[in-house]
Amino acid sequence: MSEVIKSTQNSIFKHISKLSDAKYRNKFGQFVLEGERLVFDAYDKNADIDFAVLSEDYTGKALQCAKTYVFDKKLFSQIKNTVTSQGILAVAKMNKNFSHDFSAARTVVYLDGIQDPGNMGTIIRTCDAAGVDAVVVSEGCVDVYNPKVVRSTMSSIFSVDVVFGKSNLEQLKNEGFSLIGTHLSAKKSIFDIDFLKKCVIIIGNEANGISNEVLDICDEKVVIPMVGKCESLNAAVSCSVCVYEALRQRLG
Repeated sequence: MSEVIKSTQNSIFKHISKLSDAKYRNKFGQFVLEGERLVFDAYDKNADIDFAVLSEDYTGKALQCAKTYVFDKKLFSQIKNTVTSQGILAVAKMNKNFSHDFSAARTVVYLDGIQDPGNMGTIIRTCDAAGVDAVVVSEGCVDVYNPKVVRSTMSSIFSVDVVFGKSNLEQLKNEGFSLIGTHLSAKKSIFDIDFLKKCVIIIGNEANGISNEVLDICDEKVVIPMVGKCESLNAAVSCSVCVYEALRQRLG
């Protein structure tokens, strides 16, 4: 076993601690994966892992492809983000794409100001399950590499093409994609949309919905029908309804 690291002054400990900050993550182009499933799924899906960290009492399988450090139990407990940690984490390189070839795509999701990490992670996971070709993330969204987002994706962050920047929405419109914005005051139902054509499903901010700038360029404004007493749906749930309607039509 490697030498057990015990000091909070250790450079690896300090580096991992600082990766909780978005600016620091972007500066070094790295993010943290915690738990066996995330770490080994990342390895299986060829993520670029820089190194792994194990708690000294970790009894699972080791990650063979990366340099490994061992922290004592107390030090590892200070670095972990989960309440019941499995004693393993890894630091991997970000894969930030600001441009993308959408020529083979049929269904794309555009996120306009999604702020909640749980929503972001669930949306990426759901888009993976529903076979969405790409998820485009606007500048105003929560960082995709936020630890809570990464955990919420349940490894789907390594399976979905995530693309950054509003310019991609303009590119999609120019390439003949129909821009479909969800809006509570819309008259047309999401179930009346033809998802067999090339579509971009736009999901807006949790509190304010889709920005006026984006709403103005939408080809269709649609509502998800609600017959109960609730006023609106969670952003991740709204996205789920839309992408599964698109999948239903493609499978039908």
